Formats: sequence, C-alpha cells, structure tokens
Amino acid sequence: MRMMAPSHAMTGVLTGVAATFVAAPLLAPDLWTTATTAVLTAGAALLPDLDHPQATATRSQGPVSRAACTGVRALSARVWRATATPRDGGGWDADGTHRHLSHTVPAALLVGLVAGLVSLWWLGALLVAWLLASLALRGLFGRAARSWLAVSGVAAVVAALAVVVADLPAWWLGALVAVGMVTHVLGDALTPAGVPLLWPLARRGSRWWMVSTPFTLTTGTRGEKAVQVISGAGTVSLVLLLAA
Repeated sequence: MRMMAPSHAMTGVLTGVAATFVAAPLLAPDLWTTATTAVLTAGAALLPDLDHPQATATRSQGPVSRAACTGVRALSARVWRATATPRDGGGWDADGTHRHLSHTVPAALLVGLVAGLVSLWWLGALLVAWLLASLALRGLFGRAARSWLAVSGVAAVVAALAVVVADLPAWWLGALVAVGMVTHVLGDALTPAGVPLLWPLARRGSRWWMVSTPFTLTTGTRGEKAVQVISGAGTVSLVLLLAA
C-alpha cells in the first residue's frame, strides 16, 4: 500500500514551512517566500512516485511525464540489479522499479542538486517552479485540478511569484526538491511496504532492506486522514510563529 497524493502534498506543505522557519536567518522570509516555498515543497513531495504508472506525478504532464516514468522505472530496475544482494527482493514489481531508487535519500539529493543547477538560469528556475507548482495543485486539490490548462495557468502564476516576486535563490529551489522528496520517503515509511531508507548501506546482508515504522498506516483509512489534519494544523502553527 502507498500513501496517496493529498497526504504527500500536505506533509510537503508542512515541511516547506518548517524549512522556511529553519532557514529564516539566510532567507529573511516574507509572506511570498513562505507561501511559495510551501507550495513548491508540496509538489516536490510527489516526485518519488514517478516510478509508478498510475501516480499523480506520472499523469501530470501527459506523454512527457509518462515517458519520465518509463525512464525512472528502467533506471531503478538497472540500479537494483546492479546493487541487490541475494537477500534482496524486487518489491511489488519483482524487478526493483516501484519504491526503490526514487525512494532513496541519495536520489533525493541528486535530483535536488540537478534542480538547483538548472535554476541558476532564470528560465530554468521558472520551469522548475512551474513543474513543482503544477504537481502541488494536483496533489492538494485532486479531481478539482483535472484541467491541464487551468492548473498550468495557476502554476505559472505561482512560479512567477516564487522566482520574480519572492526571488527564491537557485540553491533554495534545489533544497526544496530534495526536502520534498525526502518527506515523501519518510511518509511511505509509515506504510506496511516501507522504503529503502538506508540504501546503499547493507543491513544483515540486504542493501534494499525496507524500513517501516512500528505503527503503519493503510491507504485511505482514518490514520492517513489524521496525517493530513496534523500536517495542516502544524502548518498553521508554524506560520503563526513566523509571523510573530
């Protein structure tokens, strides 16, 4: 079972505001910085599921995101085959695609680094922000965000606010991508299937050992709803602290 997109997005919002709170001495955040950071981190929190054909991230940009999904799955399977030990299994797909490479901390750091480098160019920063914002809108609003044109338009406004008005630096955009992806990984650790949180380190002869918490959540249950409510309450609390 996997945590659904709204839950990942809400935890991403909370993590984004928390990141702004922690980085306040470097950013001197105002309303626009906090708001756009929260939205972009929510979008980044959906990225790891590009390894699943039916995920929100995979369906977000039509043929382009579906092609990205195919590439992520192929790369994940190749890395799994190259690094798996006799004690490792391939997960649900039996070939190391879903919940493998894209659900690791090294992958989050690498994608964040790439996003940061791309964002050194202002058009690249706009593109990164637009992609993350469009994912966030789909994750947070679900069926209400079905229209590609409407979502893309709103995402363009958010991207402009982030890059032009809030003037988020490239290193911060890269950091948000990494933080959002790690937030997703930690969220999936709450589910029975777990995540390869320690990869590439081996434990008891297993390099793809799936880490899960003692108390797990099942998709669509009250436990997952509680995650969304707690994330929302935590976000409000941190915003009030920032405003104080």
